[in-house]
Amino acid sequence: MNSAVTQISAYISEETKGQMESYVKRKGVTKAFLIENALQHFLQALRELPEDLIVPARLVVSEASLERIAERLNQDEDPTPALRALMANK
Repeated sequence: MNSAVTQISAYISEETKGQMESYVKRKGVTKAFLIENALQHFLQALRELPEDLIVPARLVVSEASLERIAERLNQDEDPTPALRALMANK
């Protein structure tokens, strides 16, 4: 296959860069191969899966939401019946 290629540029976190470099070193592939392959998989998932099933890689919450989450985590509550049922069906 003789496809034209183009170059793209993106800013990524140091953590993502480290993970990418570790992967390409372990697997012996190029960064370009990894990035194109990952992008193709992601775009295929977007085409084939319902949008509400795509789980974001990062969750961004406001400071107020984070405080409410922390408060809930610190509470000594019994699990709900729904949570019990979910965890029972491992």
